[in-house]
Amino acid sequence: MPIESLNLLNNYSILPSLTTTGRVLNDYPAPTVAEEQQMPFADLLTQAMGDTVASDYESKTLGIDLLLGGEADLHSIPIAQQKAEILLNLTVQIRNKMVESYQEIMRMQV
Repeated sequence: MPIESLNLLNNYSILPSLTTTGRVLNDYPAPTVAEEQQMPFADLLTQAMGDTVASDYESKTLGIDLLLGGEADLHSIPIAQQKAEILLNLTVQIRNKMVESYQEIMRMQV
């Protein structure tokens, strides 16, 4: 059974959109409890990657906005950068665990 790769960078629906103030909006709705229980694992990973990309994009947008003399608060930039870093570390750890699990499954004798 082949494992299909997630083509996240070409899926523009997970990328955030900018408002006129430079703030990032997440366009996808939050799942309800019933939908969350039925949501496939690939969709959860896609949503998590979308959150990671949105957080990174928001931190970079706030930094650029401050450099250009915009309305960005000085304290919100390090907070956004730290949030993006934590989400990226979480994403990397999830990927590492998935690769580790796959390797463990491949080592099993049938």
